[in-house]
Amino acid sequence: MKSKKERILTSSILPNGGGRELAGRIREGKRPALSGTAFQNGLLLPAFVLLVILLSGCSTSQDQIDFEQQAYRTPENYTETTPNGEVVRRDEDDWRIGPMFQGFVEIQVPPFPNPTRGEPVRVEMIVTGVGTVNGLRAVSYFDMFDERSVITHYIHDRSPLPFGTLIFDIYPAEFDPGRSYSNARSRNDGLHRLFIYDNRWNLITYGDIKLK
Repeated sequence: MKSKKERILTSSILPNGGGRELAGRIREGKRPALSGTAFQNGLLLPAFVLLVILLSGCSTSQDQIDFEQQAYRTPENYTETTPNGEVVRRDEDDWRIGPMFQGFVEIQVPPFPNPTRGEPVRVEMIVTGVGTVNGLRAVSYFDMFDERSVITHYIHDRSPLPFGTLIFDIYPAEFDPGRSYSNARSRNDGLHRLFIYDNRWNLITYGDIKLK
């Protein structure tokens, strides 16, 4: 498992810094200087189109990096839901879909019930893209700043995930390494962040579960 820093460095650093200046120029609406003769002859057009596509991918990667960095902030609130899955109050930071998975995964009903008094919390995800999500794992961290403290709540090894609805339960006591509900409830004021990744540790979504 790569650390957050390793994932950020791997995704954001281009070889020899190449492409950064050009990407900035394109974002600013400044096209690179092209030879009129060469461009007309079609010698540079394929390379230029490929470069634009690659830079678009880099932008998406940066959006994903920003999303993952936001996920590691300290939990402050949660989306409140009833045992029937009705939303009482929404935290806009919860259960957003990472840029890398937008259009391929949806959460129409936030996990419920939330808060929980010990009941399993149901998670419902809809995979809308065929062959787009490589497995799934739901985890939390006993210490948000130490990835070695990871607690695994659920794993789906199938890769890619099948099209359709995927349902699994989170057991609140498992937010404590000793599986003690009372200990989990007393830590962090009972507020715990759940991270849902694919099997390559790309973050799909995250949100907070409140234990009462």
